[in-house]
Amino acid sequence: MHTKPQLVLDIGGVLLTNLSPQFWQELTAATTISHSELTARYQAQMSPSLWSGRISEDQFWDWLCEQCSTIDGPSARELLQAKLQPLPALDLLPEWSRLADIHILSNHRTEWIAPRLTEVQQFITSMTISSIVGVAKPNLDIYKLAASRLNPNQRILFVDDKETNLLEASRLGWHTLLADEEGRWLGQVIPQLSASY
Repeated sequence: MHTKPQLVLDIGGVLLTNLSPQFWQELTAATTISHSELTARYQAQMSPSLWSGRISEDQFWDWLCEQCSTIDGPSARELLQAKLQPLPALDLLPEWSRLADIHILSNHRTEWIAPRLTEVQQFITSMTISSIVGVAKPNLDIYKLAASRLNPNQRILFVDDKETNLLEASRLGWHTLLADEEGRWLGQVIPQLSASY
């Protein structure tokens, strides 16, 4: 039986960089569509379906190539992977795993994160990824799915870089920690895991 605290981590902005404005700016650098127009179309036409897995990764790249005629799928994939860079927390997973069971709860595509998590996979107890389970944060259903993989009798700490995603976790009784861009949160993980319930 697990007796460790449960550490639940987001990926974007916590373990890996988010899809930054630079990604979209570089996509539109040699096209007639502006950065702001592309991101607006993405939010309206693609974002919910992409993160919830209602469309395939290939469908997303096809859509993107239609919007940016000078971009091809392989080049766009390469650019995206170049922008998904490890953040300092990724190197701390081995240390944190000695104190806690580590779980992933993220709005992401497994195709994009799997190559980046290969070396730390052994330290991860479970993964709840929106594109696989068909629902995305802050929908309560994805938190319930993640919760079914946790030991509810132990302290649960959830780390995310968006305040809105912490609210539902709090409603479930989880302790929460906002991942600030400066990385101050990194020093709070062990004290919070060690705190009395």
